[in-house]
Amino acid sequence: MTKYTGYVDIPHATYDEWRNATLGNGYDIDGSYGCQCWDFASEFWRNVGFPIAYPVISSSSIYTMWTQYRLQNSIYGGTTYFTLITSLNDVKRGDFLVYRQFSANPYGHGGFADQDYDTWHAANPTSTEFPILSENNGGTPDPAGGAYVNVHGYDTRLFLGAFRYVEWTPTPPPTPTETRHSHFKWVLYANKLRNR
Repeated sequence: MTKYTGYVDIPHATYDEWRNATLGNGYDIDGSYGCQCWDFASEFWRNVGFPIAYPVISSSSIYTMWTQYRLQNSIYGGTTYFTLITSLNDVKRGDFLVYRQFSANPYGHGGFADQDYDTWHAANPTSTEFPILSENNGGTPDPAGGAYVNVHGYDTRLFLGAFRYVEWTPTPPPTPTETRHSHFKWVLYANKLRNR
């Protein structure tokens, strides 16, 4: 369990590699208010190729990274880093989810899906607390504010959208070629031709 101030290089070839490298640690990129969910997002955006201070938000509200700046936060320098996911049913493990604000939290929240939503929902049909990997919600408290990275449930009713890192998008399996079977008795026909 370590707290990092400023940006650090973190392994991220897969979601599991990112998760294992960050779980239990704290990230305070901007030195303001301790370990906040935006700091954790910014650490990831910088690690995948964006400049510092991404994802862009306004008024310290992470929900604006989706409501106002989703395209700016998905493409940089002509490269598309993220696919935008608009349906909770399409959320896959490793997607970065953005949640809207509400009365107790006017800033919203953000974190990485720790499971595929469809599989989780099938096993938990009445729950709204979908597991995400994030900062500032239930982890080890940071004395400067917020909390370290942990996996916790967050209310699916607040879902706005998600960013899917293209390098983590699985390649679909190849379409199997169709094997055609003929019902014509070629062997019998060939024998008949030979016996002429």
